Amino acid sequence: MAEVTDNSTDPPSADHAPTVFLSYASADREAARVLKDALPTFGLEVWYDESDLGGGEIWDQKIRKQIRECDYFMPLISGQTEARHEGYFRREWRLAVERTLDMADDHAFLLPVVLDDTSQAGARVPEKFLSVQWVRVPGGQPNAALQALCRRLVSGEPAAVQRGPSPPRAAAKISRADARDADSAPRTVKYPDMPPHDPEAKGRYWVQVSVWALRSAWIFFNQLPRWVRGVVYVWLCVALLSKGCSSDHRASRIEPRDADELNAISNKYHGSFDKKDISKLAAQIAKITSDGAPEVPVERS
Repeated sequence: MAEVTDNSTDPPSADHAPTVFLSYASADREAARVLKDALPTFGLEVWYDESDLGGGEIWDQKIRKQIRECDYFMPLISGQTEARHEGYFRREWRLAVERTLDMADDHAFLLPVVLDDTSQAGARVPEKFLSVQWVRVPGGQPNAALQALCRRLVSGEPAAVQRGPSPPRAAAKISRADARDADSAPRTVKYPDMPPHDPEAKGRYWVQVSVWALRSAWIFFNQLPRWVRGVVYVWLCVALLSKGCSSDHRASRIEPRDADELNAISNKYHGSFDKKDISKLAAQIAKITSDGAPEVPVERS
């Protein structure tokens, strides 16, 4: 069994092999032994507990000391750890996470290793484990991914494993800015299909074409920006009022003088798409149309 030295503050030196604390559930002991034998061949020194002790103050203090002094902490994750809601390995995981509170965010300390096809999303592990990329080593058998990780650790290069994807739990929290970006993203609009040509029923065919054209135009219009549609609506109202195309009872309430004023307003703002002009136009139309409305007396109690 290899013992680690006190290197809690100093990085691994050239004459000192980086130390790794191997944390595992008892059901994964065989896979842990395979890793324990493989890691030294890659230049790492392993602390590995082979005892079957279930506790004890001295044993617990020894575990805590090793977690405080190791260079790297390698938790072994599998279906066995997922099935266990309680176990000493979970205390080890928690102690390792607590140590990271005193470390820089970009320092490689936690090195989760997955022994099977356990998914990172929704795994029963500390939140900190989800902030780093996992290395998959099926059954603990050495592979290219493990060898590449050990090579980086021994050489002192920044471990790429610490640049993992964002935690799936945190990914569910979408910021308001992201939501606005999603709303502004272009969306695929489906237009109705062109009706098939029917030489034997030309009348019905042209009616269907007219309906198709109206529906397509309405869909296209709804895709325009809201302010453009507002401009169109305002100008339609101006055109109807100025040209006398409103209903009979509405037209009868507009005096010739008001009609002249509407025409003047229409000519003044013709072709303007400025939002301030549109607001002034709407206000003046409302003033003219409301001035001619009869006042309704209010009864006093």
